[in-house]
Amino acid sequence: MSQQKQTPPFDPNEFAEWMLEGLKETVRYRVRQTLHRDRWIEAVKARIPNKNQVLHFALRRGMENAGFRFEELKQGDAVFYVIRKTLREVPPGQKVRRLVFVPGLGDSPGSWLPFFTLSKAELTRRFDEVLVIDFPGYMGFLSHHEMVSSMDILLGVVRMVCDRYPPEVLMGHSLGAWLAGKAAQQFQQVIGQFIAIAPSGLIPVEERKIFGDFIVKNQGLTLEELLDLIVHDPKKFGPLLNRDFKEFYERPSIKNFVDSVRDDHFIDGSLPLMARKITVIWGEADRFVPTHWVRNWIESYGEYLDAYLLKKTGHIPQMERPMVTSKVLAHALGGDRMNEGFGWTRIQSRRNEFDGIRKNEPVSAPRLLK
Repeated sequence: MSQQKQTPPFDPNEFAEWMLEGLKETVRYRVRQTLHRDRWIEAVKARIPNKNQVLHFALRRGMENAGFRFEELKQGDAVFYVIRKTLREVPPGQKVRRLVFVPGLGDSPGSWLPFFTLSKAELTRRFDEVLVIDFPGYMGFLSHHEMVSSMDILLGVVRMVCDRYPPEVLMGHSLGAWLAGKAAQQFQQVIGQFIAIAPSGLIPVEERKIFGDFIVKNQGLTLEELLDLIVHDPKKFGPLLNRDFKEFYERPSIKNFVDSVRDDHFIDGSLPLMARKITVIWGEADRFVPTHWVRNWIESYGEYLDAYLLKKTGHIPQMERPMVTSKVLAHALGGDRMNEGFGWTRIQSRRNEFDGIRKNEPVSAPRLLK
C-alpha cells in the first residue's frame, strides 16, 4: 500500500519572510520606476508626432497620390529627400527639361505648393519634370531629423542633386538661392536659367560677418519682432509663421550652421554663373535678407539679369503673394507678357545671354534700385 504524501506544517516565520521579500521587490520596482519616470515620459512623447509631422504625413500622402515621388539621398548620416514630379514622359535618348528648386533655411516644400499649383500651366508647358530638395531638420517632411549644421554638406548635396538630375532651370529661395548660385558657378555646362528669390550669398566682404551676427542675434527676438523682419504685414500674415517656426529658429544648430560658413562659401561676383540668363525676384519690404542687396546682383550680372520687385511683400513671397509670385515667374520664363503694375515692377532688364565666355569689361547697370 502506497504511502500518502504529507503536507509540511505551516511555518509562520517562513511565510513572513516570503511576504517581506515580495514587499521589498515591489518597493524596489516602484523606486526604479519613479527615478526613471522622466525618461519613460520622454520616450513616449518621442513616439507621438507633433502637429507639423501630422500635417506633412497627410500632405505626403496627397502628393504621392498626385504623382510625386519621394527619394532618399544620404550624405553621411544625414537623410535628404528629392521630391520629383514627372509632368510628361520623355522618349529614350531625349534630354529631360527639368526645373530643380532649393528651398531656404527652415522652409518646407509644402509652403511652395500654392506657388507651384498657380504656376502649373507654365511649368507644364516648359518642363518635363519638377524636382524639389527637402533638408533634414527643417519644417518639411524630415522635421523629425537632426538639422545639418554644415555649409559644406548642404553645398555638396545641392551639387550632387544637380549632377544626378541636370537642370534646365535652377531656382532657389533665400539660403536655397545661395546654395543653388554657388552650384551654378561650378557647372561645366551652361544651363538655361538661374532664378534667385530673395537670395543671400552674394554679399560684400565687409557685410558677411555682420549678416552672420544678425542671423544669430535674431534668435533672441520675440515671435512678433521676428515676423516684423520677415513679412510685410505681420498682423495679416503672422499666422503663417507660428510658434513652431520660432522654436526652429531658436535651435543651437542655427548658430553652429552660421559658424560653419567660410568666405569661400559665398558667391563670388567676379565669377560667372553658368546660366544663359539670370532672374532675381525680391520682396520690396524684405528686411531679413535686405532688398538693397539686389544691387550686388545687378552690378555683377546685370548684362544677363532681369530683376523684379514684388510690392507689399517681405521675405516669403510664396506665402505672402503666391499669385503675384507665380505671375512674375511666368513672365520671367517667357510665357506671360503681362504689363507691369500687377503687384510687381521690373528694375533691371538683361541685354544679352551668357554664352560661357566671361567678358572682361565691367557690366553697366543703368536701372539700379534707388
